[in-house]
This record gives sequence, structure tokens and C-alpha cells, in this order.
Amino acid sequence: MPEVQQKQDLHAYLTALIKRAAAAYIEREGIAYDAKQLPIDLRFSAQSSFGDYSIPVMPWVKNKLGRPPLQIAEALATYINELHVPELENVNATKPGFVNFRLNRAGVGRSIIERVLEEGPDFGQNEVGLNQRIIVEHTAINTNKAAHVGHLRNSCLGDTVVRMLRSQGYHVEAENYIDDSGVQVADVVVGMLLLQKGELQLAEGNEQHPDESFDYYCSRIYVAVNRLYEQKESERGIAAIQLRRQVLHSIEHGDEPEAGPDYPAMAADLSHQIVQAHLKTMGRLNISYDLLTWESAILQAGLWQHTFDFLRKHNLLEKPETGPAAGCWILPFGDGESDGERMSDKILVRSDGTATYTAKDIANQLWKFGLTDDPEFNVQFHFVPWGTQHDGRQLWTMRTPKDAFHPEQESDPKRFGHAQHVVNVIDVRQSYPQQVVYESLRRLGYTEQAENSKHLGYEVVTLSAATAASLGIDTSDGRDFYAMSGRKGIEIKADDLINTAEQRMREVRHQDERPEIDEKTASVLAASAIRYFMIRFNLQQIITLDIDEVLRPNGDTGVYLQYSYARSNSILRRLQASGYTIPTRLNGLPEQLEQSEWELLRHIDAYPRRLAEAAEQMSASALAAYAYDLAAHISDFYEHTPPIVKEENEQMKAFRALLVQATVQTMNNVLRILGFEPLERI
Repeated sequence: MPEVQQKQDLHAYLTALIKRAAAAYIEREGIAYDAKQLPIDLRFSAQSSFGDYSIPVMPWVKNKLGRPPLQIAEALATYINELHVPELENVNATKPGFVNFRLNRAGVGRSIIERVLEEGPDFGQNEVGLNQRIIVEHTAINTNKAAHVGHLRNSCLGDTVVRMLRSQGYHVEAENYIDDSGVQVADVVVGMLLLQKGELQLAEGNEQHPDESFDYYCSRIYVAVNRLYEQKESERGIAAIQLRRQVLHSIEHGDEPEAGPDYPAMAADLSHQIVQAHLKTMGRLNISYDLLTWESAILQAGLWQHTFDFLRKHNLLEKPETGPAAGCWILPFGDGESDGERMSDKILVRSDGTATYTAKDIANQLWKFGLTDDPEFNVQFHFVPWGTQHDGRQLWTMRTPKDAFHPEQESDPKRFGHAQHVVNVIDVRQSYPQQVVYESLRRLGYTEQAENSKHLGYEVVTLSAATAASLGIDTSDGRDFYAMSGRKGIEIKADDLINTAEQRMREVRHQDERPEIDEKTASVLAASAIRYFMIRFNLQQIITLDIDEVLRPNGDTGVYLQYSYARSNSILRRLQASGYTIPTRLNGLPEQLEQSEWELLRHIDAYPRRLAEAAEQMSASALAAYAYDLAAHISDFYEHTPPIVKEENEQMKAFRALLVQATVQTMNNVLRILGFEPLERI
């Protein structure tokens, strides 16, 4: 194809031809209209008899060109045919106003294959985001218990968005915000204190079991202490609630104890242990980060206090003397509603002097954009290595002034933060607090930063009736799904889901009387299944977790994608085993292609554009849909073409062998963006 085609997919190439023809038509007709403003809705043809691609010109008529649509379509078809583009067999017009393109499929197919194999792992990559820094904050699990499956939707979405943006050339900083000073952490500290005094009883015994991880143990403590809080009229319940307030205040203000337990030290110790457990869990799903940011660091370094002073200086805060927010510092916001959720969301400092989540999020958002470099804040964070992650990526952590000081290990303070765009992956229940954060920036005069703040909100994960029943939940009311509750212990822990998935992968192979797969393969398949399930749904769709649905080996699942990739690789291995050498390039072309071959080629060709669109929209589900479509076209190709190993026509054999190579490369590329570890054999 022409040189321009080597750098563009078919959609971009044909679009350029259409624009050229439209500009010529407008000039010839003397129409006062800019051709660049015409909408180009190029699509696959509705019927193969029309051609391969079609564009409707009917939208060009009203208030634009003022000519009959069929006349416009015929003129464009004539113009493009007269260019004698070798890649086009024919361009024609059909009623009421479509321009249809029929391509030289074999020649175009060769160009697509050559482009994929030449670019290799870079096929689909883009440089549109060069010199732009984006922070994507995701996961952000409270450090009070084990991660559950609801957290996995956040982390799988966030990690996939990070990968998509990096593929477009953006410098992406993946952050995991550690809320280590909130009420949930205080709850576990309270539970541990009460356990030491013999005043709390845990389900399944008060001691940590030999095979029980620390985060699982804390989950049991968290459930037990919240049950105690519910006894609001009892002496024990009242005492526990009072202790909770005392512990929370001490943690947030970093109070040095004169006597008795060191609450901040207890909170810091358990938080670090649980973060280690969370990172291990996420590593099992091939999720990694660049930086851990700690709420305790934000508080202890004085960032929140300076932010509070900054907000007051700009007269943005009020302190009501009466009403439900009496004694609190609030940011007047919204439409004046005073229901509990909205009122608590706009409160920045409670009457007891503790800051709300929203308050600390405002401070953190200012830091992410580098706005706290302002001398008025006078806050300096330090960053030190945390360790090496499962994928070899170095993980850094924010150091507080109270941490050990090793200047030789520190990173440049400006290495992190200072973003042009910030994406916060948080479920939709936090939509209003996120609005408050962004509006706060706007009111402080940081309009550009407010506009460049994006809340990637998603709906929650629930349990199917069958899955809920397996956990002992009463499902007699007949509902289709049941909400999870960490406080009540109604949840599926992330590691339990991963363990179950790995075990099921091995069991299925045994039931099918196929060779057993090793632990590594089982873990990769399980991770692929879970990751794909968590991202393939629309963000506005509530996920109902059904374990059987997650692990299906066929249909729209991660396991199906892995099997499709492995099957493609097996064809290349069979060709090699037969003694066939795949040529480095095609010297001849088959006379015609099967429809399934052409559909596969056309889908491969679309990958860079589909990836770019998904990245721009930050839509992990769009990329998942593309991957599933690609796998379906691969399956269709296998079913409708004879085995390549037995093909006797040398031109056809070479073409199909290279097509499989291009398919393998494309599938490998998309699976890696989805966070899979592609399996060449299963």
C-alpha cells in the first residue's frame, strides 16, 4: 500500500481518501463549507455485497452541503476511483447516500501482516502522551483487614487503565493510597487492646491460627469489634466506642503517650503488615504500583494542616454554631441539602478536631498536582524504596518525618507527583466527596487542575444467590444478588477467590481427562479469569459475582482468551515440527481470501485505533471487548480454513502461516495490556 498506509490502519487511510474527495467536491461545487468539519462515520459495511467499508453522507446534507446525498456519494466514488489506488478494487455509491469501498484483500492483508510483524511488541503503541504525566490512584484499601473481591474491581480497573495509558506514551505514576489513620484502623487497634485484656471474643478462637495470614486475622478482629460497637446500651459497648474515639484522635495527631499503649505505633505496625499482605494479594493478579502514599505521612508532615490554613485564608470554610454540623469546619457546598451523607461529606473537620476523608483527599489532590511546592505550604515529602515487586518493578514509599532517615536511599522529591492529570479510581458511592475535592481546587483558583481531575467511578461487586448461599447467607427472600459487608463478615476474600480459581483450573483438566497443568499455569489462568471478569463490564453495571461464571473456559472470559492465544501458538509449533520454514516475507499472494481470513485481518488492523480509543476513554471494558472479538475471529478462522500444515498451495500456506504469526503477536500485545501473562501452552 502507499507509504501512508504503513503508518495508519485502514480506517485512517480510507478516512484520508474521503476527506480528500470531499474537499475536491466542495471546491468544484463552489460550496462555502470547510471539508474538515464534515463528520466521517466510516464503518464496516452492513452487507458484504456492498463492500468492506461504507460511509453514509446523509448527515452532510442538512445545513452543510445542501446537495442530494446520492449525488454527493456518486461524486465521491467517481473521484476516488479515478485516483486508481491499487489497494481499492472498487468504490461505488448506493441509496440513499452511501459510499462503499471494496478492497484488494490479499494486497491489503499483506500490508497488515508486514506492519504487525515489523512493529512486533510495539504494534498498537502510540506517542500521543509523550511528556505528559498522569497519576492514577487505585486499590487504596483500608489497612484493617484482608482485601475482598470488591477491592479487586478497583485494582484490576486501575491497573488496566495504567497499562493502556502507558501504551500511548504517557508517563503514568500508579499510586496506592494507604488510609492508615482512619476509623477502620482504629477499630483493629481497639480490638487488639481488648483481646489483650480478655474483653473480646473472636469467632474461631482468639489466637492467630498457624496457617492464618495476619490480614485474615485482622479481618476476624474487625468483625468482632464492630459487633461489640452494636451493643450501644451495654457497658462494654459504650466503653469500646469511647476507646475508639481516643485511639482515632491519638493516631491522627500522632500523640506521644506518657503512659500506656502507643496507639500510633500499634496502628503503624499493623498497617505495614497488612499493606505487605495486600501487595502480595495484588501481585498474584499481576498488579503493581510505583508509589505508596500514606495518610499518616500527609498528616504528620503537616500537609493537611497547611491545606486547612490555606482554605481558611481564602475564606472558603465556615464553622456553624448550631445544627447537625455545629462545631465542625465545613466547606459550603452543594444545593443546601442536609441529609446525613451530604452533610458529612462536606464536613472537613469534625467537632472533635479529626479530619474527614474528604479533607485529607483535598490535601492529597493538591500534592498530586505539585501545588504544595508553593512556599506557603512549606511541606516536603521524602521517598524511599519499599522493595521490588513480583514483576521486578521498584516500589517506592512516602516517608514521614518520624521514619528512619537514610538520605543515601532517597529519591528526588520531585520524582513523584507534579502531574498534569490525576485519575482517582473509586467506586460510585464516593462520587459526591470527589466532587467536593475538585470543587475545592476550583475555588482555590486552580481551575485547570480541577478540570484535569477525573473520578473513574464504578459500581460495586455483589454476590450471586448461589455464591451467597455458599457463605451461609440466608437467601430465602429470593433476591438475585446480595451486598457484601466487611463489618459483618459477609464477603469473599480476594485470596480465597484466587485460591478457588487455581484449584478449579486443575480440577477441570482432571475431569476432562487431559494432562494436569502445573501450579504456575493454573495461577496464570486464574489471574486472567479474575482480571477479565472484573473489567469486562460497563462501569455503571453492578457486578454480581458468580464463581462458575468467572471461571468458564469458553465464551466471554479470560480463560477463553488464553486458550485462543495458546491455540494460535500450537499451530506455529506444528508447522515447525513438520519441517516447514515460515518465510520472512510474502513474495506472492493467494488469488483470494476466505471471508474469515479477511475478518481476522481487518480486526488485527483495527487494534491500534481501538486501543487508542479505549485509552482516551479510560475504558477497560472497551479493550476487553476488542480482545474477545479478536479471539472469536481467530476461532472462526480455524473453523473455516483447512489445516495450514496440510495446505499444498505454497502461496496460501505462506500467507496463512504469516497471518497466524501476526495474530499471535497482536493477541500477545493486547493480553499484556489487559494485565495477562500470555500462555503459549496450556
